[in-house]
Amino acid sequence: MLINHHKYHKVNIISCMKVVYLKITEKIRNRINNNQYMVGSFLPSEKKLALENHTCVSTVRKALLPLVKEKIIQPLQGKGYLVIKKINYKNRPLAGFHKVMENAGEKNVINLVTQFEVIAATTEIADKLAIQTGEPVYSIERLRLLNEIPILLETSFLSVRLFPNLSICHLEVSKFKYIREECNITICDGYRTFLPLLADEYVSKLLQVPIAHPLLEMKTIVFSIDNQPIEISKQILVTERYNTQHYFKA
Repeated sequence: MLINHHKYHKVNIISCMKVVYLKITEKIRNRINNNQYMVGSFLPSEKKLALENHTCVSTVRKALLPLVKEKIIQPLQGKGYLVIKKINYKNRPLAGFHKVMENAGEKNVINLVTQFEVIAATTEIADKLAIQTGEPVYSIERLRLLNEIPILLETSFLSVRLFPNLSICHLEVSKFKYIREECNITICDGYRTFLPLLADEYVSKLLQVPIAHPLLEMKTIVFSIDNQPIEISKQILVTERYNTQHYFKA
């Protein structure tokens, strides 16, 4: 039996190349999930990643492609690759505040819209929403009250192009309901970070707490089922008035 050693050697090299780039993909994904590469920051340059992994730039580019397709990173010309989300859990529907209250049996809930205007997206907002800088976005501030007591303050930004008919009426009921039912966009998942915060004068007035009162700040990026970032928001919670429990199963 004759074996074409040249052909076998060539196939073997291709197979090794495939293993190398997949290993790099997984390494970068793990680093993003472990916060070594933070959401909102840029990955090291292709050249640095190539040097670190003892490979060539073309292999690194191949390794980054799956992460681009998954909308975990976003290539920005002249800047590099922006980390826009991490994936620890998949295909879990993300419930909004209205749904959480409904599930808890709470009925006396008020969404008070304190700000609703259209502004030009800053570079930071545009990068997170995967739109162009200067593109119109809604700038929204809502105060959430339960039994007439303020429990959280939310600031959010959404693309006008994606949601041209968004109104105060929608925001006073359920923003997520409008997105799902009127825009036919399935909200799939989100990325959240939690930080401690002390109330400043403005926040203390709206949430009716003393200045420097300890609060919890929750920043969220929400994605559709096709991995399109559709909303960025910041919620400031009075934890002694509103808290949730989460159950995790390995």
